[in-house]
Amino acid sequence: MGEEPSLYLYRGYVISTMRDEGVWWATARSAEKSLGGDRAVLGGPWKSEADAVAAAEAFCNSGKAG
Repeated sequence: MGEEPSLYLYRGYVISTMRDEGVWWATARSAEKSLGGDRAVLGGPWKSEADAVAAAEAFCNSGKAG
């Protein structure tokens, strides 16, 4: 990926967003689990970081982030 990821804490999850070649990607994982790793948020890439974060929050709310 292009730039260093940005990390956000959201309701017990860690959301990572990163920009690569002008588009945004997102991953999410449980903040409490040390194992398991990040899961890619489906639906990307997004045109803005705000869109990537919103998609990651919805992904976490659905329970798919672990």
